[in-house]
Amino acid sequence: MKINRLYFFGLELRQSIKRNPVESLLALCFFVIRIGMLGAEATSWWNVLRYAPVVFLLTCIFHAHAERKPVRWLYFLSPLLLIPFGLIEETQFTLPFAFTLVIIQILYVLATSRKYDRPFAYGALNYVRSAGIALALSLIIWITLWVIVASISYIFDIWEENMDDLILITQAIAIAFCLPLLFVLFRDAHRDKPLQSARAFRILLNYVLSPALMVYTGILYLYMLKILITFELPKGQIAYMVTAFVSAFFILKGCQFFLKRRIYGWFYRWASWITLPTLALCWIGVVYRIREYGFTEPRVYLIAVVSVLTLTALFFLFRRLPHYTLAAWSAVVLFSVITYIPGITAKDIGDWSQAGRPESDRNAQEKTLLTIHSQEPVDISGYHQLYFLDSYPEGGNYYQTYQDSLCLYIRDSLVYHNEFSRIFADQLQKAGLALTDSIPEAKYAELLRLDLDSATILFESYGIVRTDSGYDIGYMQPKVYMMKNSE
Repeated sequence: MKINRLYFFGLELRQSIKRNPVESLLALCFFVIRIGMLGAEATSWWNVLRYAPVVFLLTCIFHAHAERKPVRWLYFLSPLLLIPFGLIEETQFTLPFAFTLVIIQILYVLATSRKYDRPFAYGALNYVRSAGIALALSLIIWITLWVIVASISYIFDIWEENMDDLILITQAIAIAFCLPLLFVLFRDAHRDKPLQSARAFRILLNYVLSPALMVYTGILYLYMLKILITFELPKGQIAYMVTAFVSAFFILKGCQFFLKRRIYGWFYRWASWITLPTLALCWIGVVYRIREYGFTEPRVYLIAVVSVLTLTALFFLFRRLPHYTLAAWSAVVLFSVITYIPGITAKDIGDWSQAGRPESDRNAQEKTLLTIHSQEPVDISGYHQLYFLDSYPEGGNYYQTYQDSLCLYIRDSLVYHNEFSRIFADQLQKAGLALTDSIPEAKYAELLRLDLDSATILFESYGIVRTDSGYDIGYMQPKVYMMKNSE
């Protein structure tokens, strides 16, 4: 029976490849590009892979409307879009890139779903389900391949010097190649099937998420009552809490279509009236901070998100409108305007706003560089080797920074590599701090000590900038690499 299932799965996969030739070609291109990057640090190729989801979903959109001859040509020519993305000089994750991913996914749902609420929600859930299953299976494939490769390497004492390349190859197979093929396979398999509300789905919605949403509603309303009593302004992070709350509210409202027993139907019927006061709270906080500190790129995007959520709440006040479709198109238009149109992008608005403010205000509110350093003595007992690190490679023990990441070399061999943001977030967590907390001087020594499994890295200083959502890392300066004694 299992053999038959495997045979039929292979047969469905072959049929899916025939039905989706360009998507399959793109999967092969992603695989070849990833393999071709073995040992390379070509930013252009990284950008091609970074924008691979955009090209792939755009191809799927063209395929969904390929019955029209002009669109059919766009479908077959869409792999050529990989070329211009390789010309983008972008070295890190940015807000425009993040919103590009959001826009293309919304456009995909719009292109593959019908207009009114229930069929639109079905199309969105079908996308999420297909992408989720494909991602989960791809990760399982990657872990399986990696376990096999690592086991062979350990048992037969081979490939030990090429493990980084082997990890990349297994990722290329599982993520770059298998993930796109599995997505179109499950998308086609679920396209015309009615969505069955599985027991786990019903339990999650009725007994976990909806009660949690009701509790969170109570918390926000109690906070609004406190503000009315004390006449204080909303805290800075309330805007992000409200956007998450309102987004979850309307997403869960859309999921109610697929429940036979809608226990909280009465609650979701009042979605607009419940969320509009919280959105008003959000707008008060946002407007106040813009008046005080001006626009920044994150604040412009925040205003766009809050505007879309406000429009969504207003759309649901009218029964016969295609609410989710209107909300989706509003998001596409607003996000596209502030992301792609020169002169009015979020970055342009932020730069214009800050340029018009006094230099002292800009430095005080947006550009305050905090240097974390410590003069506390360090206990070196338990270590058998100590290496001082330099920023130049002449001595063999040095560090380099590349694309906001840190690389440490001992005797010209790479011993540590990680992104600034991830290092700092882990250090904050170890020190019992959140990204939004102020950093007391008593925690400086702990933040500057990075403990690894077999070594400890001591930093001389960090340079960080406080932002609305946490901290941006300007630089990290490691000083000493200490090897621990073996047990």
